[in-house]
Amino acid sequence: MNAKDCVWQGLLGYWQNLFIHQNMLMLGYAAWHGYISQGRGLLVCRVAIAHPHTVDWSVETVPFSMQFVALAAVPEFLRSLAAEVQSDLLDEVAIARLMEAIAQHDPTQSMVLLIENNGTVDINLLQHLAISPADCHRQVEQRWNEFQPYLTAFHRMD
Repeated sequence: MNAKDCVWQGLLGYWQNLFIHQNMLMLGYAAWHGYISQGRGLLVCRVAIAHPHTVDWSVETVPFSMQFVALAAVPEFLRSLAAEVQSDLLDEVAIARLMEAIAQHDPTQSMVLLIENNGTVDINLLQHLAISPADCHRQVEQRWNEFQPYLTAFHRMD
């Protein structure tokens, strides 16, 4: 018998997909909002959970902050982040590859997402989404009262 994704991902530490799934509308909203206001860029989420594998993703929500970093500011942001988390994974080659991915992806159908949690950095190019960033933006706007408490801090970053 195969374990469901939510079980094995949680047990093996692959919690980022569950986080993305749980917060897709807000992530898509923020990515589209950033794109229409600043152009291409990187959506950064800072998550603060000590033990992600203990989260019951079907009922618990995890606090996080979001920031959209415009393409021109990405290299300096990543260098600063690498120093902050004391990681050499964000070297110049990795930064160049990420810049290429940001420059070439289709913001109408995909987003580039960086998730940082307790010094660990995970970068994803989310493609073939079930809902486009623009549609996420539209849905959040229509249901603003539901999302407003979570997105107020994001709007202050613009």
